[in-house]
Amino acid sequence: MAVDGNTNPVVRCGNPECNVAIDSKCMEGIADPPSCPHYGKALVVVEASDGEAIKAVAPGVRLPHADALSATEAELVLRAKDSNLVALVGPHDAGKTSLIAAVYELFQLGPIGQYQFGGSATLHAFEKTAHDARSESRRNDPHTERTKLGELTFYHLDLVSADGPPRRCALFANRAGEDYMDTQTNQDLAKGYPELPRSDTLTVLVDGEKLLLSAERHLARRDALLTLRALVEAGVTRRWQRLALVLTKVDAVRSAEKGAPEALQFFENLATSMSTEYGSHFVEFKTFPVAASPKSTKAVRGEGVAALLDFWLKAPARNEHATTVPTPRPAARAFGRLRVIESEVMP
Repeated sequence: MAVDGNTNPVVRCGNPECNVAIDSKCMEGIADPPSCPHYGKALVVVEASDGEAIKAVAPGVRLPHADALSATEAELVLRAKDSNLVALVGPHDAGKTSLIAAVYELFQLGPIGQYQFGGSATLHAFEKTAHDARSESRRNDPHTERTKLGELTFYHLDLVSADGPPRRCALFANRAGEDYMDTQTNQDLAKGYPELPRSDTLTVLVDGEKLLLSAERHLARRDALLTLRALVEAGVTRRWQRLALVLTKVDAVRSAEKGAPEALQFFENLATSMSTEYGSHFVEFKTFPVAASPKSTKAVRGEGVAALLDFWLKAPARNEHATTVPTPRPAARAFGRLRVIESEVMP
């Protein structure tokens, strides 16, 4: 409560939207306004540069949701900041979400390589993703929530590098693996995935556990090569993009009593085939073995993530190719390949 110039008591509220001072009614519907936690508290007022009083955000303010970003929200980030967009492609349970969560978890312990945590607009999303892999979740085995079919979201990090620009933004696209696998039989689906042509690094994930079984490893190879082929033929990849082939769950490979050498050699052969067939479609190609959330002592948590993060955050090659004039492709139909012949007009 306050006092006006005529020494009359004036009721006030810390919530700028409340009119209790005018009609004595609490906007929260509380029958006894003095019991409201905002009742009687001062409303902060800030003087604007032109002298006009501006109401400051007070109790009851709506904070950013801090959940995963939509495609529209991610686009606003890309326009506002120096950003690197990463698309992670792989079948269900290959470890996409676990890899994203591992990046966030490692920043809880300190810098990752040359990068330090500089902020995030999706902290709640990171926390929800990482929770089930922690001991606090009381799960017997680390677990990550499955991404919903047809849904595209983005995780955001602001990073500070000691050797590079003052601050750089990383956006990680998150889509269900089944959506990407479906492009093998319907390439047109890929044209509706906006994260693919816009990504600076296309990251293809191969499940290390699948490579331990002879019956499964050939399916893993097929999924990796056929999916990448579908994306290239659908025209959603760009020559300025970087391509990363990631072997996930490397700790499981090392822990296997048999099959580990064959699995690692199979991955090397897959990398060679991918480089030979599709390397020319990308500005750079590199492989990374990682252990995002190891279940054994054969790898430390986040092994390989620092090298992968460094690759993801390289200066975007799209800036170097911005002025390149693309070579026109020949028309698919014969009619489109006909040349126009100019003739003189008869008098």
